[in-house]
Amino acid sequence: MHIRDYQEQDWEILVDITMRCWKPVFEGMSTAISPEIYEVFVPDWQAEQMRTLTTIRGDDEIDKIVAVEDDNVIGFAAASYHPEDFLGQVYIVAVDPDHRRKGIATQLTEECLKMIKAKGLDLAMVETGGDPGHTAARATYESMGFENFPVCRYLKRL
Repeated sequence: MHIRDYQEQDWEILVDITMRCWKPVFEGMSTAISPEIYEVFVPDWQAEQMRTLTTIRGDDEIDKIVAVEDDNVIGFAAASYHPEDFLGQVYIVAVDPDHRRKGIATQLTEECLKMIKAKGLDLAMVETGGDPGHTAARATYESMGFENFPVCRYLKRL
């Protein structure tokens, strides 16, 4: 497996990986919060994921990388930079469900950290959910030395 820069021909596989990765996450999220909140907060998770991908694709300030094995893209990540806050963000990490538990997410995240450091930033941030669908992501980030910054987000349907 090696990591390279994103190329436009990678787009369709990134969409496929994203949809397969996030389907169980959003299914789990639907049980972690009330149905009344979920239907407003996540009315169409596929559309939301496409908006995220489209933002990443169209923003030249966001660096995008892919993990490749046997000429097949099996994961991707992106890093964004916020010098006004003195930090870079691991914006997204996704690994094909058929290739998980091989350290690919860790390698992609480490590469993002290198990109952030190369921009002269000394603090990296990554956000993930506290729901059961994000358990593996939290374990990966914690094993890499990320510290959980407690945030409480409360939602109420009006």
